[in-house]
Amino acid sequence: MSDFEEPVVQKQDTEEPQNPWYEEVSARTTTLPEIMISLTGFAREEDAQNLGNIIRDFLVFYGKLMDLSGLTRVWVTYDYEGTLENLGRGFEVENKLAPTQDDIAVGIAMTPAILQDGTAKSVMVLNAFYLMVLAHPDSEELKSYYRRMLYTLAHECGHVHDLAVKIRSFPEQWLRMRLNRRDGVLFEVADACWSEYIASRLSAVMSSDDTTTDYEDIFCEQLEKGFPAMRGCLRQYRMHGDVTRVLSECSYVVKKVLVYASYLFGQLAGIGASFEEAAPKAKVLLESHPEVRAVVERLEAELETMHRTYGSWDGFDVFEPLKKVALDLFAVAGLHLEDRGEEGMYVNIPYTEDTLPNPEELAAYLASVRMTQS
Repeated sequence: MSDFEEPVVQKQDTEEPQNPWYEEVSARTTTLPEIMISLTGFAREEDAQNLGNIIRDFLVFYGKLMDLSGLTRVWVTYDYEGTLENLGRGFEVENKLAPTQDDIAVGIAMTPAILQDGTAKSVMVLNAFYLMVLAHPDSEELKSYYRRMLYTLAHECGHVHDLAVKIRSFPEQWLRMRLNRRDGVLFEVADACWSEYIASRLSAVMSSDDTTTDYEDIFCEQLEKGFPAMRGCLRQYRMHGDVTRVLSECSYVVKKVLVYASYLFGQLAGIGASFEEAAPKAKVLLESHPEVRAVVERLEAELETMHRTYGSWDGFDVFEPLKKVALDLFAVAGLHLEDRGEEGMYVNIPYTEDTLPNPEELAAYLASVRMTQS
């Protein structure tokens, strides 16, 4: 079985109400439109049909919690990387979509925006290898993974909801705006922070204690590994002198630190828990990095401020405070992104003791240069 498609049709919920909240939500009308679920790479058609039906039912339910009217298609695929890479977006993109794959996190789901008939829509791409656990709800061995996949699907629905709100707030503008290099770098970070914050906040109702722990752990690991890695990148820059390269390397870390913090803040806001009480490991770690802590505390405050006016935004200026947060973390990392107007952006990297290559690094770099030239 290589490809199976099933149109999603509305149907009544068959599960018995479990509590007053479930009963109230189930009585609502779903916002999920008729969409196509494409399932690829399955060995057996019955497995694809079963998983497609399960995902369909959950989407119908989540459509009663969030606005899924902008969802146009769902891909459930064993070729997750290839499906993302070949996904038609309907507009020019600098980089093709690719799953997160590093020593800290592995991506298993993504909901990118596309332009379809001139309108921004959401497409959900799910890694079938992981989502297949939803076909085993009674397995005690897979129980924790089952809960994670239920939450993952809800989180992706949060992204669909967020795009719908953005389209209503910025009609005819979202996905079409053009930014200069500096604003583009900062807006990419700011929008990613907001997107993960609101998706986490909206889907927190489907989360578990493991969700908070997962987000706290991944934020701490990124912070602990990220800044030493950036110092290494800056030392390498002193030798190779490639500004584009070092900006790309450091942008990746700055974005990850702030985005993983945003996941955590959205989760905590969604369950009504404080950072100090629910994320003690992250709190202690930030106390040893006072400059980063100050930036992260501002991040939480600015995200909460944006949420208070969510749905009534009237311009892209709403993202300016988050862009300033990103700019300040770049400065803490050792990169000052200076606006040069029409000339673009100047990246100022001041000399500091910990950004100068040591003798071993210099020797290794010179040896690599000699090998390249020979």
